[in-house]
Amino acid sequence: MGGSTASTRSKLDAAKNRLTALTGEISSEEAQAQTLQGQLSALEAQISDATNRVAQIDAELVATRRDLGRAAAQADRLQTKLNTMARTLFMQGAGSMQEALLGPLLASSSMGDLGDLLTTGQVVAQSNADLAARVANVKAELGFKTADLNELRAEQVQLMAQLSAERTSKVQAVAHQQAVLGDLERTKTEIVDLIARLHKQLRAEALASVGTAFQGRGHVAYGAWAGLFLRTVGAPGCRENLIALVAWQYSEFTQAEWNPLADTLAMPGSTSFNSVGVQNYVSLDQGLQATRYTLVNGAALGYGAILSELGSCAYPMSTARAINASMWCRGCVGGLYVVNDIPKVEANYDLYAQL
Repeated sequence: MGGSTASTRSKLDAAKNRLTALTGEISSEEAQAQTLQGQLSALEAQISDATNRVAQIDAELVATRRDLGRAAAQADRLQTKLNTMARTLFMQGAGSMQEALLGPLLASSSMGDLGDLLTTGQVVAQSNADLAARVANVKAELGFKTADLNELRAEQVQLMAQLSAERTSKVQAVAHQQAVLGDLERTKTEIVDLIARLHKQLRAEALASVGTAFQGRGHVAYGAWAGLFLRTVGAPGCRENLIALVAWQYSEFTQAEWNPLADTLAMPGSTSFNSVGVQNYVSLDQGLQATRYTLVNGAALGYGAILSELGSCAYPMSTARAINASMWCRGCVGGLYVVNDIPKVEANYDLYAQL
């Protein structure tokens, strides 16, 4: 019998060690996924900013090209007129040129007309010079904007490539995490099955040590916590409720201290257990009160339905569906959060309650 007991303990210890290692790996993967998510969010913001800047530069380029086109067309028209005048004066000769210039001056009927004619040549020449300068300036501005646009587009391409790489890394991290979670679930089942087969040979302290592997240092057995929590929220301590709450704790499978449902509500003296803010509470009572407060004040998150099911001693699967439909962990375990564990807990409640 002694050898059998030792063998049993050895198997349990090996299973617990594997469970502990997998739990640590999950925590690492969760942290990596959170870090990658933060990097992705930052990159997406940078890409959005670069895209907006590219669009703005594109619009400015369109307007600048339009202005340049108008200025160039005006310069061409003015140059054509000047060229025509020059050819006419040249063809008429010097005398004719003087006549062409003096005739209108002598025929002017007022000092205003005379002044206008005298300044016409200057205005035309100055307009030509101003327009040429404007065309040159617009061309230079267009060149600068084109360079800016090319730089922004290069930045955007680089950001897109970086974002793609980060997304690939995140997909790989999530896939790895899912694989670890699957392995963890198999290990949990393996431990429970081993306990189920050999629980008569195990002492109470052996079961307690398994509970420590499942829940960490600050804990009481799943069944004990379920009964205490039902009293805390004023719900009946019926078997239906106990089954639902034990299954909920088993589904969470957290090692956060005094916090078997992985609540994130900060309390005086509590500390963060992981990167998503699950808390380590300082005592059993603080953990119970924090979870009660979260559920009582979370009607908008679907928690009122959970309390209603508990209040009426609903069938465990009905309570589990209310938990699953709430925002507590919607979508977890492939959408099977809690509901997937009700049948096995219901079939062997006394064993799961001791964990």
